[in-house]
Amino acid sequence: MEYSKPKRRLAAILAADVIGYSKMMGEDEAGTLAHLKDCERKLIQPTVANYLGSIVKKMGDGYLVEFPSVVSAVQCAIEWQDQMEGPLVFRIGINLGDVIVEDNDLFGEGINVAARLESLAEPGGICLSEDAWRQSKGKVEAQFEDLGAKHLKNIAEPVRVYRLTSGVRAFPDELQMAARRNDSNSTWKPPTVLLSPFRHQGASIDAESLASGLTETLGSALAHFEEFELIDPSSAKQAIANSGALEVGRRLGAEFALEGMVQVAVQKARISVQLVKVSNGQRVWSDTLDRSLDDVFELQDDITALVASTMSDAVGEEQAKAIAEKPDSELSPHEQVVRGLQLLHRVNPKDNEVARGHFENVLQSDPKGLWPKLCLCWTYAIELAGGWPSTRADALEFTLNEMIDLMHRYPRSAHIHRLMSRLRYFESDYAKGVAHAERAYELNPYHSDMMIALGLARLWNGEPEQALVHLERAFATNQYAPDVFKNYLSLAYFLHDRSDDALKILASSEGGQTITRLYRILNLVGSDKVEEAKTEAQSLLGENPDFRIDRTQLINSFKRGEDRERIVRALRESGLPG
Repeated sequence: MEYSKPKRRLAAILAADVIGYSKMMGEDEAGTLAHLKDCERKLIQPTVANYLGSIVKKMGDGYLVEFPSVVSAVQCAIEWQDQMEGPLVFRIGINLGDVIVEDNDLFGEGINVAARLESLAEPGGICLSEDAWRQSKGKVEAQFEDLGAKHLKNIAEPVRVYRLTSGVRAFPDELQMAARRNDSNSTWKPPTVLLSPFRHQGASIDAESLASGLTETLGSALAHFEEFELIDPSSAKQAIANSGALEVGRRLGAEFALEGMVQVAVQKARISVQLVKVSNGQRVWSDTLDRSLDDVFELQDDITALVASTMSDAVGEEQAKAIAEKPDSELSPHEQVVRGLQLLHRVNPKDNEVARGHFENVLQSDPKGLWPKLCLCWTYAIELAGGWPSTRADALEFTLNEMIDLMHRYPRSAHIHRLMSRLRYFESDYAKGVAHAERAYELNPYHSDMMIALGLARLWNGEPEQALVHLERAFATNQYAPDVFKNYLSLAYFLHDRSDDALKILASSEGGQTITRLYRILNLVGSDKVEEAKTEAQSLLGENPDFRIDRTQLINSFKRGEDRERIVRALRESGLPG
């Protein structure tokens, strides 16, 4: 017998149950049923509908509800508990996890975890899994208490649990949602992106199937990203069909919506995608991609990789653009992180120092904040890579300790493992370096930063052919690829005796990155343009008079002695000291 492959999706699940229901039924069956039906009709159903939820299953006194986002689930839970009156008292658990869809029902570990969390909640309380907490932190007006990792019945791995300790009724009014998003008390609030189901033109079965497949694969890919929260299209499909993506996005508090259109003719497909701002419909990014239908799965993977990889940087760039005219003194903590990231990407000593100031300011009010702490550590890592003077003599040790602490608190953060990989290579711990890079890529194989991390790990480990596969893929799939990607690719080309190709790539850099000069010097020497390399070396020393070859961790990162010697020899040939 052949079995069809189960359909899976990521879902925000709310599980609710009445406390002491059996005892109440034993004492007053008719009255208890009447109370429950009245509560369901007057409170539960309208509240769930208000947040675009869908009651998947009713089990006597229990409810299983799916929402288009974790934020919607938490807001609904808060309102549900706030409005409860009479003899019924609920416990609620919320999880973000993988579910199996079958005959309009949901199954799987994502459901089981939500049910176990509900049993941990206090009467009238709400418990969240760590994944759900991370998606809702800073986006609902509530405080959470970390209860630590818990072993849940029939769940293989421990689950970190958070208890909602206070909350206010959350209203689905667009202006109030915007006010909460801009509340200066929260340091980092990942923007919310609504993925609208891709549409198709014409009555072609191929077009309909491709549109559905792309929506599903993109939803799965984008759910891996930490930079934004994704509203699952399957949960909001009917609402989007009735009201449009922008209207639904406004109701859910989304900042951006991703839309797509599929056209099919003979054996070709044209896929148009656009990212728009929900507030005004302004297009942030768009592209039209023509592909052959010879291999539909390869087409879906190709489009998914390109859109997912580009999305993160497109959203980040739009956030930076929105505050471009704002003076530093007027920036909220969240905006300081955004501006700091923009400065960080310029990769030069002056901007790096200013970026660090922004992150340190934010950490004064939120000492354990993930993003400001992670970005602060990157400022030291960039100094170490470039061989710049540091404000800390113990920069590597300090950064490693901070990152290890973050990793213990956020073990599934791809960005943390990415930086941990870099730091381990700086201290020549090649086994741990590649292990962290592989883990980062495993956690988010769609992110160009993780492709770069794995490519660099392969390069530093002496596997240049494998390195190029990942580095070139990162460069090709991210249309917003920063200049630093060109630096890394040029380093791989240098070791592949392709310095002419490297110089062509570096020529398109916008400038401003002191470290780019280092890679240009390497490849000028590699192309036998030694005099030009010497001129470039003098420019580098003019920007960084204290530069020495032996101070840059770039050299220590390479496992093979011949790679280190080749780089040092080229840099010395340009006249750089050390």
